[in-house]
Amino acid sequence: MKNPQKILFLADINSTHTELWVKGLLGRGFKIALFSLSKSVITWADDLENFEYHCFGIEVNEVKSNRRFGKFSYFSALTEARNYAESIAPDIVHAHYASSYGTLARRVGHPKTVLSLWGSDVYQFPKRSPFHRLLFKRAVRFAKVVCSTSVDMAREAKKYVDREIIITPFGVDMDLFVPAQVGTMNEMTTIGTAKSLEDVYGIDRLIDLFAEFNSKVNFPVQLQIYGEGTKKDELIAQTQRLGIEELVTFNGFIRGDDLIRAFQSFNVFVTLSRRESFGVSTLEAQACGVPALVTNVGGLPEVTSPETGIIVDENSPETWCDSLLELVGKSRDPYTIELTRQFVQDNFSHEVCVDKLIEVYRNV
Repeated sequence: MKNPQKILFLADINSTHTELWVKGLLGRGFKIALFSLSKSVITWADDLENFEYHCFGIEVNEVKSNRRFGKFSYFSALTEARNYAESIAPDIVHAHYASSYGTLARRVGHPKTVLSLWGSDVYQFPKRSPFHRLLFKRAVRFAKVVCSTSVDMAREAKKYVDREIIITPFGVDMDLFVPAQVGTMNEMTTIGTAKSLEDVYGIDRLIDLFAEFNSKVNFPVQLQIYGEGTKKDELIAQTQRLGIEELVTFNGFIRGDDLIRAFQSFNVFVTLSRRESFGVSTLEAQACGVPALVTNVGGLPEVTSPETGIIVDENSPETWCDSLLELVGKSRDPYTIELTRQFVQDNFSHEVCVDKLIEVYRNV
């Protein structure tokens, strides 16, 4: 690519995924502008070269809930987005998330529009009403190219619109997410997860599994849960009913170096989700050499190492404990660590994923 292309992102500036895509493309010589509906509550975007952004200024929770983001706000945002796009004169417009930014991109009307599907915009938004389904279809049909972070999500999207969808998964920074150094690993067997404390992510399932696991082993074990959510009190009460409250720690939401250290302390990372579009945290844990136990739901099978992880049937919980025992038995083995990490390196490293997105841009 002789001259850096100018890309206009229509995306949430506060998303870690947005940050990674922007920085990855800047590192390849692209110029990036970003229009965000949400006001910025972060600082990563302030001092980057060849990058500028404009925030419409809606409170983050308003955009996520869609409850107070009414017609006046939408048309005001549309006007600002159009004006910003005209001032930027991008080569490509890339909208991230069909329900909000995809609709915005359709109204902006750039002939070279890429739309990336992220998750709930596919699995939940079209099911809310016939009107929401129509908005989704129009956004997907308008884009010149449509991308999805997982094969499962692409399958779901094709229930509404029959067109080609390119897989461009979220990537993992392999320089940051690394295995623990020998001698620094947690001595106690540690089962862990990092998910929002909501029904969809099956933390209640994990607690039940851990209680069974604890009853079957003759060595000390602990469960470390990272994340916040509306079900926290119920989940704490569940550990008390099962008599394992002393073995389970709710650590709250963490990110950055704290999250990496948490992954490094795990023997096994467990995701027993009822619905999952992709599974970034599962990949990040595996990049740290930690084998994963996941349900056969959504995009989870795609992001789990076939050599070192185990995919369990979500409808057969009686098999889960044996699978967990198997993974614990081979965790911390150097060969397991190497194989687990290599799976992420080969398929989901940030560099590999940026390459896939650049290939999309070249063919728009």
